[in-house]
Amino acid sequence: MKKMAALRAYLESTNCFHKNQFDAWVENIEQTSRGKFEGNRVLLYTSEYRAVYSIERYAFCKYPIELFHARLITWLADNDDRSEMDEKEPQIAVDLLDDETADIEITLMFEEDVYIAPIETGPIEYAGQRWALDDPDYDVAESFDLVDRNE
Repeated sequence: MKKMAALRAYLESTNCFHKNQFDAWVENIEQTSRGKFEGNRVLLYTSEYRAVYSIERYAFCKYPIELFHARLITWLADNDDRSEMDEKEPQIAVDLLDDETADIEITLMFEEDVYIAPIETGPIEYAGQRWALDDPDYDVAESFDLVDRNE
C-alpha cells in the first residue's frame, strides 16, 4: 500500500492542517494472483484497495478546498496511472462545520503490483528458491538499432 502511504505523506507535507487532524486507512482490499515470471522477478499479485483520508476541522477559509483538490488531482496525475481503472476519480465529501472549518473525507481506489525477486536470504520460499519483495523498476531504452531481417 505504497501509493496510499505516499499520498498521505504528500498531503501532510502541504501543511494545510495539523497532523492530529488527519487520519488514513484502507478498505476493501482485493488481491488477484498473477504468478507471472518477468525476467529476474515475479509479478506475484495485484492488490486493489480503497484508500480513505479524513481531515477534521479543515480551515477552508485559510486554505481553499479548491486548492486542496487541485493538489490532490495533480499529485495523482504525476504519481499514479489511473487510465485503466474503473474508479478513476477520487470522491471528496465536505461537511461544513461552521463558516471557517469543514470535515473532509477523500476516498479513492489504488491498484499496485507486488513483485518478488530471488535473494539468498529472502523470507519467502517459492519454486525451490528464496525470494524477497521487490519494488518494480522499469528499464528504459536509451537507444536501439533497427535491423532489417531482409538484409
